[in-house]
Amino acid sequence: MTDPKLRIEGLTKRFGNETAVTDLSTSVASGDFHSILGPSGCGKTTTLRCVAGLEQPDSGRIYIDDELVSAPDQGVHVKPKHRGIGMVFQEYAVWPHLTVAENVAFPLEVRDIGDSDHRRERVREMLALVGLEDRLDDLATNLSGGQQQRVAISRALVTEPAILLFDEPLSHLDAKLRREMRVEIEQICTELDITTLYVTHDQDEAMYLSDRISLMRGGSLVEENDPVSLHTAPKTLFGMNFMGQCNVLTGEVASVEADSVTVATSTAGVRAPRESFVGQPREGQTVQVCFRPKYCTFDGDSAVTFSGEVDSVSQTGDFVEYEVTLEEDTVRVRLLEYDSVDPGDCVDIAVDSGQVRMYATPESEEAPEPGCESLSAGRPGSS
Repeated sequence: MTDPKLRIEGLTKRFGNETAVTDLSTSVASGDFHSILGPSGCGKTTTLRCVAGLEQPDSGRIYIDDELVSAPDQGVHVKPKHRGIGMVFQEYAVWPHLTVAENVAFPLEVRDIGDSDHRRERVREMLALVGLEDRLDDLATNLSGGQQQRVAISRALVTEPAILLFDEPLSHLDAKLRREMRVEIEQICTELDITTLYVTHDQDEAMYLSDRISLMRGGSLVEENDPVSLHTAPKTLFGMNFMGQCNVLTGEVASVEADSVTVATSTAGVRAPRESFVGQPREGQTVQVCFRPKYCTFDGDSAVTFSGEVDSVSQTGDFVEYEVTLEEDTVRVRLLEYDSVDPGDCVDIAVDSGQVRMYATPESEEAPEPGCESLSAGRPGSS
């Protein structure tokens, strides 16, 4: 990537004896929507606040438009108002004593940008962008939560920032409004072609909005990729667990061929393409066999088949989820509609071998992070 809009090099931030971010490096291309995704406490918001200038790193460098804005070893710490950023916080952070227009105009006044006519016109433009041009004179606190967040977005954009920062802006909204707002955010950022750094713990949110996702865990960058690749072919077991619900079976490599790897699990042998194995396979190696419930069926020919008994059937509205007990494991199957299978029925589960991922990972990686949607019998973090 040439001439990134934002560049972070070796960022480390400590709070007392606790290290929140460790040696993190990444960059964001001009016009890209880049999300930092991870569970609570992984360091994603701390990273964002360092970019904004609200926290001072202990080491590392941050560049915006090739300008060095943070370098502790050189004594460089550019103030937030001089970094060319706009920020939307998790809390709406609207001032209750100000009108909608006054809230949006505030950054222009603080930075002494334009005269009163320019400010008034700029405020109208930004509120029109989010559909609130008819609420100029209302007190901001008289608006709904979604409308207050639109005010916050308008306020962040009013100064025409080089980079727009979001810190989990939709976490306080209900599910329906979250879906509506993420569509609006995507449309606004696309229309303005603005470089965006977005922090979230929500995989669906990151998948929908992002051109690229940085996945964090325990203060470190685990992996980074486009959303589709990160979901379908993550490079780590943590990534596989975190990027959606996942069945995980422990097994042992039985054979390694030029184009395939076969793993013996407690229930059946699993033969998958060589490229599905992350790392270098060797016979006798203990590995985790992973596949998502949406790639399972109760019919069809497949190189990967498991036999078990249906334990439960749940209708969620969008799909039907079956929990099936194997000999020593439990797996989930997700179908779009009911398949005439009931609790107590014996079934054969077919999995597309091309959708299987195999990981030879350190023991420390085997347990899913809290909040990850993995399912594996008898392992910490199972749900």
